[in-house]
Amino acid sequence: MSLLDDVSIVVTPNGYKAGTLYGVLPTATESSELITCGDFACADPNAAWTRGTGTTISSGVANITIASSGSSPLSQTGGIFVSGKRFKVTFTISNYSSGSIAVSNISPTTYRSANGTYTLDGIGAGGDFLFFSSGFVGSVDNISVIEVTNSDMDVTRATAATRVDENGLVNYAQVVGSEVVINGDFDTDSNWAKGANTTISGGKLNSNSAGVYVIASQVPSPYIFQNKVYKYSVTYTITSGSVRLGDSNQVWAGSTQSTSGTYTNIVTSSSVANGQIYFTSPSSDFVGSIDNVSVKETDLNNVPRIDYTGGGCPHILAEPQRTNSLFQSNQFDTTWVLTNSSVVGNQSGIYNTTDAWKLVGNGSNNDRLNSNSLSSGAYTFSIYAKAGNSKFTAVVLGSAVVYYNLETGSVGSAANVTNSSIESVGNDWYRLTLSVASFTGSAQIYIANGVGNVNTSNGDFIYLQHAQAEVGSYATSIIPTSGSAVTRNKDVFTRDGIASLINSTEGVLFGEIAALSNTSTDRVMLSLSDGTTSNRVYIRYGNASNQIEARSTVGGANSGLTSFVVTDETDFIKVAYKWKLNDYALWINGVEVATVSSGVVNSANTLNKLSFDSGSGTRIAEGKIKQLMCFDEALSDEELSDLTGQANLSFNNLAEFYGYTIL
Repeated sequence: MSLLDDVSIVVTPNGYKAGTLYGVLPTATESSELITCGDFACADPNAAWTRGTGTTISSGVANITIASSGSSPLSQTGGIFVSGKRFKVTFTISNYSSGSIAVSNISPTTYRSANGTYTLDGIGAGGDFLFFSSGFVGSVDNISVIEVTNSDMDVTRATAATRVDENGLVNYAQVVGSEVVINGDFDTDSNWAKGANTTISGGKLNSNSAGVYVIASQVPSPYIFQNKVYKYSVTYTITSGSVRLGDSNQVWAGSTQSTSGTYTNIVTSSSVANGQIYFTSPSSDFVGSIDNVSVKETDLNNVPRIDYTGGGCPHILAEPQRTNSLFQSNQFDTTWVLTNSSVVGNQSGIYNTTDAWKLVGNGSNNDRLNSNSLSSGAYTFSIYAKAGNSKFTAVVLGSAVVYYNLETGSVGSAANVTNSSIESVGNDWYRLTLSVASFTGSAQIYIANGVGNVNTSNGDFIYLQHAQAEVGSYATSIIPTSGSAVTRNKDVFTRDGIASLINSTEGVLFGEIAALSNTSTDRVMLSLSDGTTSNRVYIRYGNASNQIEARSTVGGANSGLTSFVVTDETDFIKVAYKWKLNDYALWINGVEVATVSSGVVNSANTLNKLSFDSGSGTRIAEGKIKQLMCFDEALSDEELSDLTGQANLSFNNLAEFYGYTIL
């Protein structure tokens, strides 16, 4: 019998959308309809529903006309919203006039104040179905409540974040929508309003815009909506002058160019409603052609990061909140101060990108680049660098100095730092990092010709890309900035209302995990809980160096505490924790490393939440997760050995077993 026959929850780096990481197992199950006469078309809808003052039912809808603020205009009894369970609620608003309305006894509570069909996904708070009004005037119909059980995890970050994709490229985790540009490849002479001296022929938009500002425009389908995020791509062939792309009231970042090439960026549209697309020439002098125009609405916030750093199978990336305090992370000719040096852009960079920079010295010695001033903090500074005709660089933060050998990929010398490192990312590029306990001022990057040697000759150079200064003891993923500091929020993964998938009295929690850094701080990677720290089962990195801990908590008291010191917690391990009355065990990479033969367990149906944190939203995971499984019974030693063995149950096997395609 396969272990997979006994697993109740499986979460791996598979499909996702903004706000959701899909579980592999179980597939979604739904209850029968919990609402009676939700379409108001039964024989006696007035008997099925309790109506507040001013609510009437006629013609297949409930009409709410004089509901005062704080009243309940429509309800149905029966204890529908069982506390802790997950429900999907749908309803339709029509004939809307004023006020707002929400479904009570389900969390979160969201008020609606417009016509439309709405779907809620939330956790029951106990009690009946009822609408809660804030002076609502309108009609409701097609009310449905269904209990839903699945292992899809809710993902919350509320900011954009980068990851390494399956092609080895650093980009934003994103969900890209459909194309809004019509005839963006100019196959026909249509859909575009052309300016003077602009034609469409040969599959291109051709311009000789002497004295002409607007080259061409289009009313896309749908419109460019105000304050939405879009990903654009365009190819310019430029003979002379410059060209740019934007919506009705804004030039999009990175689109203004005077050099031929294909340009892509992610931008936020202007505040103009129903915007159009415009190509313009800022100096009314563009001569050339435009092709391959694409604009797609894009979700960036709350998109889970499926990260391929290091190649091979991907992992879920969960990082703490960090701020890049450098005003320009990769625009070294702006905000940065050049001393005895110059920079040249559009250089070949990491992962085959073309937005790296060449830092060139003039031979005056101390040839360097200075960042904006940083306020006081315990910083980790990082930057990608590659040798030019100079093989060394030095990074200086106050009294902290680190020399890096860009030829051998080694730290040449370090002084007054907490730690420093150099990591190869391929094609002779390295990520350089250094951490300091306290620093105020500007970060400095020097061209060097050896340890302690910042004497340069005119024309000595190195390559640089993606600088970052963040308060913390280790470097995290790239946080792009373009004019001010940018904060990337922490990644939060949770799934509530799944008591039916968890056996509180016995089971196994398994994960293939790695820490981001050996920080000797408490970070809970995987937990099953009741939403508090009083009742839970969890696996964490402990306060001691390289320590893995797992335990059960029952009524606030610890039970079955196990721990083990691994060689390096930043390396992936397969770890399983078994809990059962008077029978606890911790397995790592096929070996039982700790046992406890006495201890109590939680009562049945106590645990109803899966999360990558302590259970209550604290001590959130900082690490990488390749797979997670929950078993609803305590496995045998042989099964635990198979489960955690290095050669067994890889993500590839799981994907094949369940028929999923690896992203």
